[in-house]
Amino acid sequence: MSGKLALITGLLGVIWLVAMVVIGGASWEGYDHVAQYISELGANGAPYGWHVSWLGFFPIGVLTCAFAGFGWMAAPRSVLATLGFIGVFLFSIGYVGSAFFRCDFGCRPDNPSLSQVMHELVGLSGYLFAPLTLLLLGLAAWKWPGAMWLCVLSFVAAAGALVGLSGIADPTAPEVGLYQRVLEASMLSWIAACALYLGLQRKTAAP
Repeated sequence: MSGKLALITGLLGVIWLVAMVVIGGASWEGYDHVAQYISELGANGAPYGWHVSWLGFFPIGVLTCAFAGFGWMAAPRSVLATLGFIGVFLFSIGYVGSAFFRCDFGCRPDNPSLSQVMHELVGLSGYLFAPLTLLLLGLAAWKWPGAMWLCVLSFVAAAGALVGLSGIADPTAPEVGLYQRVLEASMLSWIAACALYLGLQRKTAAP
């Protein structure tokens, strides 16, 4: 049962996020996916910022947090897997935090509000640990039945997350939005793949 729930929550969370970014970006004339943060879509003062925060970030966070829990229950138990799913949970909390603590307009204020400060703190831990999280999950998946493809994907995603993390270190960089999306895509691709493994492939995997 936990495998099916991991499949549903994981895939739905990923699909919801992609839809939010696409629809939110299309609804804001002049929004630049390469240069702007995803959080800017839900910022105070942004077009449809409230809707993006509470109809986008909040349910996405709830779904991906749920995936982290169901994934941990469904996956073969190990210290590495436990630490990895804790990392996924921390990453997912960033989405929930983005709803409660919306960033200031533009997300790069000279005098940040308390909401901006909390927004950065909540999201930072998940981003900082994303490469390590994916590396730990790759090492854990090495011993999962029929999961060698997921193990390889984890290592590739960890490298992508590291590239993305290095790129968002400078918020003034003209491609900061692109680097953030590389980081997000690295984690989300793993979530989708793991959800499929736990919900479908593991049923036929050898014991």
